[in-house]
Order: sequence, then C-alpha cells, then structure tokens
Amino acid sequence: MSVSGLTLVAPPDRLWRIGRRDDPVRFARISQTDATLARAGNRFDVPGGGVLYAATTIQGCFAETLARFRPSPAVVAAVLEDPGYMDPGGIPAAWREDRRLVSFALAAPLPFVDIDDSSTLLALGPELHGELAPLGVDQLDRGGVYSANRRLTRVLASWIYSRTDDDGQPRYGGIRYESRLGRQWECWAIFDGSPLTTATTNPIDRGHPDLVAIADQFGLTSH
Repeated sequence: MSVSGLTLVAPPDRLWRIGRRDDPVRFARISQTDATLARAGNRFDVPGGGVLYAATTIQGCFAETLARFRPSPAVVAAVLEDPGYMDPGGIPAAWREDRRLVSFALAAPLPFVDIDDSSTLLALGPELHGELAPLGVDQLDRGGVYSANRRLTRVLASWIYSRTDDDGQPRYGGIRYESRLGRQWECWAIFDGSPLTTATTNPIDRGHPDLVAIADQFGLTSH
C-alpha cells in the first residue's frame, strides 16, 4: 500500500554516526510502554522495529549527540553568580572514550521518505488524521514534526515503516529529516532490514576539528 504525494529521496553514498563503543551500529528499539510517552525514546523510533540514526556530515553527528551537554540559561546564571560552580557545559572524557565515529554505506537502499517536504506532510496529514487527532494535531506541518511530542513523530515513523509493496516487502528504507538544531544538518532514520557496509570505525579524539567546531558553537568544553 502506498500514498501518492510522498517525496522520496536517496541517501548519500556515505553516512556518519556516533555510536557506543561496544556496538556502534546498534539499531534503537523502544518498548510498547515507552512508545506511549511523549518524551521517551528517539523521535522516529518504531514499536516492534529497529531504527539506526545517522547524519550526512560528521558535524551533524556531533550536533545531534552533544546538544544534551549545553548548559541551560539557569546554569549559566548560577555560574555568573558563583564562579566556583563546576564545569558547566563540559563534555566528559568518558563520553568520548565510550563512543566511536562510524562511517558506513547502505547496500542497495530503498527510497527514504523526506519528512520535511510539504508534499509529504500534505499527503500524510489526511492519511493519519485518525491517529493524529487524539494528539491534538488537526493539520500536520513541520511544527508538529519538530515538536517535543515524540508520540506524534512515532505515528509517522510507524506508518512509513509498515508500508509494503505488492510482494509484502518493505517499501521504504527510512526517513530523511533535518536536525531540530539547524536545517544545515541533514539526518537519516534508517529502518532495520537495511544492509549496512561499515567503512570505518574510529575513536573520537578531543581535538577532532568537527567536535571542536560544534563544541565552540554550543559553548561546550571537551575533556
């Protein structure tokens, strides 16, 4: 089953991600219970399936993974009042040591749905109205896709994940989307079943130029 109007794109020849050292290309999975929570899991996690998150550029990977270390305005204010406050915005050395920078390709990838395209949103809105309406969504737009409500984005991901062709095979390889942190960073949610070819797996050095660039942009200090 398919819906006309979806904008489909091909992933680039090389993708990047930052993953745990013990299994850097592990697909994220979410339980049925957590899937009902607005802030649990990742944006495009699929109950009953696996999703691997990646970016087109190394800087995009660092932006997505380091955003959590940004100090809040309240913490910054506390530091200004008390300079003895310990290291706001610090990236622990243990964080780097426990992770690897991975470069990989997708072998014969299926098309990806561009979730940012207006045609896609106009097509999915009516198709998923019955599931989106209880979430308070009457008209689907980019504001919904980038809201903090991950129940909404998982509705979109689950529908795309479940589409099959006439032979019962998956129709789409995943979702292409822009980082909520900036449109310059292109990201990919890759559905399980997509064959990966790992090209490189490297430790993350404190002086990696892309790490330094994002740390400077976010006001962070790498240890």
